[in-house]
Amino acid sequence: MALVVFDASVLVAFLAREDAHHAAAVEVVRASLEPGTERCVCAVTLSEILVGPIRSGRLEVVEDFVERLSVEVRPVEAALARRGATVRARTGLALPDAYVVAVGLEAREAGSAAVRVESFDQRLLRAYSDLTTD
Repeated sequence: MALVVFDASVLVAFLAREDAHHAAAVEVVRASLEPGTERCVCAVTLSEILVGPIRSGRLEVVEDFVERLSVEVRPVEAALARRGATVRARTGLALPDAYVVAVGLEAREAGSAAVRVESFDQRLLRAYSDLTTD
């Protein structure tokens, strides 16, 4: 089973038609709908993508998206918190980005066959790649 871990950059772009990355985000989300592919976000990532919709009174847009696409929200428990902090310490990523990487690393260790971290943040993607080849 493949797993896609979304960063906020992809989901914010997907939900905002005016975003410069919207078309690319639509393609990323479509690709995640392939049979045998699961989708997830860290709870921290969910918080990031909820801010704009809460401000504009459109919270249901994100909630509907998460539900319709069966996006699993991974909670931040002690083990993931330690891993997120370790990623931040080793890479200098902002903590929300470190959590995206941490979820991907955790999924790989748990035996997910193919884990894809999807982001428009090249620094995040580079950090994930570096940490999976250590």
